[in-house]
Amino acid sequence: MSTFRWTWEWAVSAYDEEPEVADTIARLGLYVGPHNLMRNEDAWSRDPQEAILAAAYPLALWFASSWWRLHWEPLPPDRMSPTVEWRMAHELAAAGHGFVWPRVLFAADGQRMRVWALASRPDARQSLRYLTSLEQPVYVSLDDFGRGIEALIGATLERLEARGRPKNDLQALWGLVCEDRANAESTVYRRTEAEFGFEPDEAPEPFMDTALRLRRVLGLSLSEVAAVYGKGTGGPTEIEALIQAPGVPGKPSDPRPLGSISAWAYGSARPWEEAVQAARSVRTALGNTEDPLDEGVLYDLLGITADGMASWSAPAQRTKAVLAKPLSHGQYQFVPRRGHPTSQRFDLARLYSDYLLPEAARGPWLASSDLGTARQQYQKAFAAELLCPIRALTAFLENDYSDGAIEEAAGHFGVSPLAAKALLANNGILGRDVSEEHARQSRHYPI
Repeated sequence: MSTFRWTWEWAVSAYDEEPEVADTIARLGLYVGPHNLMRNEDAWSRDPQEAILAAAYPLALWFASSWWRLHWEPLPPDRMSPTVEWRMAHELAAAGHGFVWPRVLFAADGQRMRVWALASRPDARQSLRYLTSLEQPVYVSLDDFGRGIEALIGATLERLEARGRPKNDLQALWGLVCEDRANAESTVYRRTEAEFGFEPDEAPEPFMDTALRLRRVLGLSLSEVAAVYGKGTGGPTEIEALIQAPGVPGKPSDPRPLGSISAWAYGSARPWEEAVQAARSVRTALGNTEDPLDEGVLYDLLGITADGMASWSAPAQRTKAVLAKPLSHGQYQFVPRRGHPTSQRFDLARLYSDYLLPEAARGPWLASSDLGTARQQYQKAFAAELLCPIRALTAFLENDYSDGAIEEAAGHFGVSPLAAKALLANNGILGRDVSEEHARQSRHYPI
């Protein structure tokens, strides 16, 4: 993972409106790994600069006010555009105050911070143009991200104190954030608020009472569904309905040798890479590395029966998330999200991948949703590789990537043509369709 650090060099300014702003004018740089996201060129001279002349105070104030949502609120579910409110808590430009900030976006995935950046448009009518774009989001550990923010805020407060302004809004706000961080119970409260899309103390008390009770029941799995049923929805009430949803009981098993634990669960690899390896190890243990996975084999892995699946009735509408309730003696209540047999296979494979994660990394409940958390990325990559191994898929296609060939291959492996196309695209074999890429939001800058 990459490092995250701010640089600053205090400067004298003629800015005379707000003393806290004037006293913290500096040449600011932001480095994410080797990338300087503040690199720019002056609109008049066109000379490249490694830092911008701006005030650290509004920047530090924005980071302090957005601390909890930046750390715990993920990107919205697939194909849902972020609200203006979400963007104000995650886009650097929201620091505002009349300064031209770069287009940088931060969104945590439950384990790491993802950072996106876009250079300024060539025709941008601004006093400066930012020059750095990130081809893919850069991953930063949450600890490194937090330390980078703490350093900037600490330096800004020290500067204000040296200038005779020890009492200010930043000092008061940051004190409250640090107080909550130092208290385990308050930290859980703030995290839960943020995951549901609320600012500190914004959520109604009955809402939070129910949400915290669900936190005690679901543990880490609440984080996988909270944003799906966040602010503006039924919230915890809808999650309670998920808990009561009828399902199919089963006792899953792991065919791999004992000790086969996901290294990703402890932060040692990207989720999709570890998921592919886990799926391949399951197939190796089954003695089937390339052939289609029979329905009965998938049911055996989950410990469910064909009769149980046949008697299960799909909901009238596709649910936005599912929870698999732990039962006694290692059993779970499995709930597919969709009624179509091909979709059900994928849903069940995702839940199976969640079961294979250590309980310490996922909690006692299994959870599946459309969020872009690390855990959901893991599930999707595992299910795709388990049901349709990329090596077997490319061998079946024999370099014919026409729609008809892909549809035939998808039917052969028991996945949807869309899943097969996504698998090929994710492995760099097939270019993404422009309209699909637009619909699913660009990796280059997801909003």
